[in-house]
Amino acid sequence: MHPPRTVCLDFDRTLGFMAAGNFSLYLRAAEECGVSVTEEQLAARPLEDAWEQWMTPEGPAHLDASVDEASFRRLREALHRARIRAAGIECDDATLGRIGARVAALEGEAVHYRLYDDAVPGLERLARAGLQAVVVSNHVWQLPEIMRALGCGARFEGVVTSARVGYRKPHPEIFRAALRLSGSAPEDALMVGDSLSADVSGAQAAGLRAVLLDRSGEHPPVEGVTVIRSLVDIPLTWT
Repeated sequence: MHPPRTVCLDFDRTLGFMAAGNFSLYLRAAEECGVSVTEEQLAARPLEDAWEQWMTPEGPAHLDASVDEASFRRLREALHRARIRAAGIECDDATLGRIGARVAALEGEAVHYRLYDDAVPGLERLARAGLQAVVVSNHVWQLPEIMRALGCGARFEGVVTSARVGYRKPHPEIFRAALRLSGSAPEDALMVGDSLSADVSGAQAAGLRAVLLDRSGEHPPVEGVTVIRSLVDIPLTWT
């Protein structure tokens, strides 16, 4: 039996979630600016479609926008403007700019996020087994501060957010950043996340092992992929 040295965990829909829903900040920002938009309109196109202009064969890369927080903030504002336009919302450019800026401000506030009930028990179980934990997430610049505000920042060796490293999962470079942070070799690390493409396939392409978190139990079986229902079920060893 071979135990992992490091367990990498996704944040969104794995460790935590947006309390009012993924589109809640758009709805709030639009309402504040006097614009009507519905969740159905926003959901008409997948959220990941907004990253098409940064796509590479290995995954999205935006190094130029990740040199500092201000640069990434500009990227996020542009992304939010594009999502509003893609939803078919009609408003002038100035109003669109205000909505994009407001969403970018709101998404960095910890008050909008919650941890799942199994997050802390799962992390405590890893700690008892002597394993270190690292967050590896496609998320905003402020994710390390959000984790601390949620009361679990000290439970992690570190937080790797795509905003700061310039690569989004499934790009292998974000996993390599986590390996450098943890001091682990790929064969000694395990990735846990809810996305088959970003978390499981991405991690495996970078040489890590991976398990799929399927809280609802509705994901169809995938050959060769271990599926768990809770963070307290993260495997502590493998053969």
